[in-house]
Amino acid sequence: MTNNAPKYEIVKNYILSQIKAGIYQPHQIIESELELSNNLSVSRITVRRGIEELVNEKILSKKKGIGTFVNPIPKFFGFKAGIGFTSEVKNRGMEPSTKLLKLEKVKANAVQAEDMKIAAGEELWLVERIRYADKVAVIYEVEYFDASIVKDLNVEICENSIYEYLNEQGVSYEFIDQRISATLANSKVAEFLDVEEGAPLIDTKIIACMENGKPFNLGFALYQTKNYYLMHTIYK
Repeated sequence: MTNNAPKYEIVKNYILSQIKAGIYQPHQIIESELELSNNLSVSRITVRRGIEELVNEKILSKKKGIGTFVNPIPKFFGFKAGIGFTSEVKNRGMEPSTKLLKLEKVKANAVQAEDMKIAAGEELWLVERIRYADKVAVIYEVEYFDASIVKDLNVEICENSIYEYLNEQGVSYEFIDQRISATLANSKVAEFLDVEEGAPLIDTKIIACMENGKPFNLGFALYQTKNYYLMHTIYK
């Protein structure tokens, strides 16, 4: 974390580290705002902001008059449409990394053009990557970005968070359509994700749209299920 990072990140990182270490368990009440303020040498306002961030990210939940609880955290990262993989992994106290396989400009075919609401033959950025959490391959993804909106992509950007870069450039999504299905790993994807050929995978397609409804990102992702799964807890 850089010196320019907001102070509430201290609170977030502390809570996430406690969860990762198993000190905070699912459904457990964490320390009070006053205790966190004293332990971390930050103001209660800062503590409150850090907690609010984690509540918004579904890591914590608050119950009036009782306290702040740790939510059960899914071990699979793919089902929150529009929330980038990098932030999902960090929110779980893990280290994200990326292997870039391909970065090039291509001409949109008819199907891609229809999804992106452009003319066939217009330019798209093609980004092919493997995404890792704590050095374990989680996702194989192929993404397309409208080159008329996303003016520049390079290796450094693509080996980190493209969405964080785009936010800095003033490009962000208003909504995302996501299709979720199941498939089996072929030999190529099995090697990328370190799973057996024929292993079950979660197959997703997203179309990310700006406020005016114009798509800027078409993405296809395959998630391995050997180490990761989705768990829902249903509350009363």
